[in-house]
Amino acid sequence: MSRILIVGYGNPDRSDDGLAWAAAQELSETVASPDVEVITRHQLTPELADELSGNEVVIFIDAADTGHPGELTCGPVVAKAESIYSHRLSPAGLLALAEELDGIAPRAFTISLCGERFDQGQDLSEKVEIVLPSVIALVEQLVSQFLRESEPPNFSRPE
Repeated sequence: MSRILIVGYGNPDRSDDGLAWAAAQELSETVASPDVEVITRHQLTPELADELSGNEVVIFIDAADTGHPGELTCGPVVAKAESIYSHRLSPAGLLALAEELDGIAPRAFTISLCGERFDQGQDLSEKVEIVLPSVIALVEQLVSQFLRESEPPNFSRPE
Protein backbone atom coordinates (compact mmCIF):
# COMPACT_ATOMS: atom_id res chain seq x y z
CA MET A 1 0.00 0.00 0.00
CA SER A 2 1.30 3.42 -0.90
CA ARG A 3 1.49 6.41 1.44
CA ILE A 4 0.61 8.88 -1.31
CA LEU A 5 -1.99 8.32 -4.00
CA ILE A 6 -2.04 10.61 -7.04
CA VAL A 7 -5.35 10.53 -8.92
CA GLY A 8 -5.41 12.13 -12.35
CA TYR A 9 -8.90 12.32 -13.77
CA GLY A 10 -10.55 13.58 -16.92
CA ASN A 11 -11.12 12.48 -20.49
CA PRO A 12 -7.94 12.10 -22.56
CA ASP A 13 -10.01 12.27 -25.76
CA ARG A 14 -11.40 15.75 -24.95
CA SER A 15 -8.35 17.99 -25.52
CA ASP A 16 -7.46 19.85 -22.30
CA ASP A 17 -9.59 17.50 -20.21
CA GLY A 18 -6.75 15.02 -20.79
CA LEU A 19 -4.33 17.20 -18.82
CA ALA A 20 -4.37 14.91 -15.77
CA TRP A 21 -3.60 11.86 -17.90
CA ALA A 22 -0.57 13.63 -19.42
CA ALA A 23 0.60 14.70 -15.97
CA ALA A 24 0.05 11.22 -14.51
CA GLN A 25 2.06 9.62 -17.29
CA GLU A 26 5.08 11.79 -16.51
CA LEU A 27 4.62 11.57 -12.75
CA SER A 28 4.60 7.76 -12.96
CA GLU A 29 8.26 8.06 -13.92
CA THR A 30 9.42 11.09 -11.92
CA VAL A 31 7.94 10.17 -8.52
CA ALA A 32 8.40 6.42 -8.84
CA SER A 33 8.56 5.00 -5.34
CA PRO A 34 6.95 2.21 -3.33
CA ASP A 35 5.41 5.03 -1.27
CA VAL A 36 3.68 6.66 -4.25
CA GLU A 37 0.99 5.30 -6.55
CA VAL A 38 -0.29 7.15 -9.63
CA ILE A 39 -3.64 6.22 -11.15
CA THR A 40 -5.90 7.71 -13.83
CA ARG A 41 -9.66 7.68 -14.07
CA HIS A 42 -12.19 9.23 -16.44
CA GLN A 43 -14.15 10.52 -13.46
CA LEU A 44 -14.30 10.17 -9.70
CA THR A 45 -16.75 7.42 -8.79
CA PRO A 46 -17.91 5.96 -5.47
CA GLU A 47 -15.86 2.81 -6.09
CA LEU A 48 -12.67 4.88 -5.84
CA ALA A 49 -13.35 5.56 -2.14
CA ASP A 50 -12.01 2.09 -1.33
CA GLU A 51 -8.72 2.85 -3.15
CA LEU A 52 -8.20 5.92 -0.94
CA SER A 53 -8.12 3.67 2.12
CA GLY A 54 -4.77 3.30 3.80
CA ASN A 55 -3.16 6.26 2.05
CA GLU A 56 -1.91 9.17 4.13
CA VAL A 57 -2.27 11.72 1.32
CA VAL A 58 -4.27 11.87 -1.90
CA ILE A 59 -3.47 14.39 -4.63
CA PHE A 60 -6.20 14.98 -7.20
CA ILE A 61 -5.23 16.45 -10.58
CA ASP A 62 -7.89 17.77 -12.95
CA ALA A 63 -8.57 20.27 -15.71
CA ALA A 64 -11.07 22.99 -14.79
CA ASP A 65 -13.53 24.42 -17.29
CA THR A 66 -14.19 27.64 -15.37
CA GLY A 67 -11.67 30.42 -14.85
CA HIS A 68 -8.94 31.78 -17.07
CA PRO A 69 -7.23 29.29 -19.41
CA GLY A 70 -3.80 28.42 -18.04
CA GLU A 71 -4.72 29.40 -14.45
CA LEU A 72 -3.26 26.92 -11.93
CA THR A 73 -4.78 26.44 -8.48
CA CYS A 74 -3.80 24.19 -5.60
CA GLY A 75 -5.37 23.71 -2.22
CA PRO A 76 -6.49 21.28 0.44
CA VAL A 77 -9.65 19.24 0.07
CA VAL A 78 -11.98 18.77 3.03
CA ALA A 79 -14.40 15.84 3.14
CA LYS A 80 -17.95 16.99 2.42
CA ALA A 81 -20.86 14.64 1.94
CA GLU A 82 -22.85 15.14 -1.23
CA SER A 83 -25.85 13.53 -2.80
CA ILE A 84 -25.01 10.89 -5.34
CA TYR A 85 -27.53 11.25 -8.14
CA SER A 86 -25.05 10.31 -10.81
CA HIS A 87 -21.97 8.16 -10.81
CA ARG A 88 -19.73 11.24 -10.57
CA LEU A 89 -18.27 12.77 -7.40
CA SER A 90 -16.12 15.73 -6.43
CA PRO A 91 -12.86 15.15 -4.52
CA ALA A 92 -14.62 16.39 -1.34
CA GLY A 93 -17.51 13.96 -1.87
CA LEU A 94 -15.13 11.09 -2.52
CA LEU A 95 -13.22 11.87 0.68
CA ALA A 96 -16.50 11.88 2.61
CA LEU A 97 -17.28 8.41 1.27
CA ALA A 98 -13.80 7.19 2.22
CA GLU A 99 -14.31 8.61 5.70
CA GLU A 100 -17.67 6.86 5.96
CA LEU A 101 -16.08 3.54 4.98
CA ASP A 102 -12.97 3.74 7.16
CA GLY A 103 -13.82 6.25 9.85
CA ILE A 104 -11.02 8.50 8.60
CA ALA A 105 -10.21 10.23 5.32
CA PRO A 106 -6.65 10.80 4.10
CA ARG A 107 -5.30 14.32 3.80
CA ALA A 108 -6.03 15.52 0.31
CA PHE A 109 -5.06 18.26 -2.10
CA THR A 110 -6.41 19.26 -5.45
CA ILE A 111 -4.34 20.66 -8.28
CA SER A 112 -6.41 22.13 -11.06
CA LEU A 113 -5.42 23.81 -14.31
CA CYS A 114 -8.04 25.75 -16.22
CA GLY A 115 -8.29 24.45 -19.76
CA GLU A 116 -9.08 26.30 -22.95
CA ARG A 117 -10.45 23.58 -25.26
CA PHE A 118 -12.63 20.60 -24.37
CA ASP A 119 -13.55 19.44 -27.87
CA GLN A 120 -12.73 16.07 -29.43
CA GLY A 121 -9.01 15.41 -29.71
CA GLN A 122 -5.98 14.29 -27.77
CA ASP A 123 -3.86 17.43 -28.13
CA LEU A 124 -3.63 19.90 -25.27
CA SER A 125 -4.07 23.59 -26.03
CA GLU A 126 -0.95 25.75 -26.10
CA LYS A 127 -1.91 27.46 -22.83
CA VAL A 128 -2.24 24.13 -21.03
CA GLU A 129 0.95 22.71 -22.61
CA ILE A 130 2.90 25.71 -21.33
CA VAL A 131 1.67 25.28 -17.73
CA LEU A 132 1.80 21.45 -17.64
CA PRO A 133 5.45 21.43 -16.39
CA SER A 134 4.35 23.64 -13.47
CA VAL A 135 1.61 21.14 -12.59
CA ILE A 136 4.14 18.32 -12.56
CA ALA A 137 6.65 20.36 -10.55
CA LEU A 138 3.98 21.26 -8.00
CA VAL A 139 3.00 17.60 -7.51
CA GLU A 140 6.66 16.58 -7.28
CA GLN A 141 7.27 19.27 -4.66
CA LEU A 142 4.26 18.19 -2.63
CA VAL A 143 5.24 14.51 -2.80
CA SER A 144 8.88 15.23 -1.94
CA GLN A 145 8.01 17.44 0.99
CA PHE A 146 5.48 14.99 2.37
CA LEU A 147 7.91 12.08 2.12
CA ARG A 148 10.60 14.13 3.94
CA GLU A 149 8.37 15.55 6.65
CA SER A 150 5.54 14.28 8.76
CA GLU A 151 3.28 17.15 7.70
CA PRO A 152 2.50 18.20 4.10
CA PRO A 153 2.93 21.82 3.05
CA ASN A 154 0.16 24.15 4.19
CA PHE A 155 -1.52 25.43 1.01
CA SER A 156 -4.14 28.10 1.31
CA ARG A 157 -7.53 27.38 -0.21
CA PRO A 158 -7.97 28.72 -3.76
CA GLU A 159 -10.42 31.61 -4.02
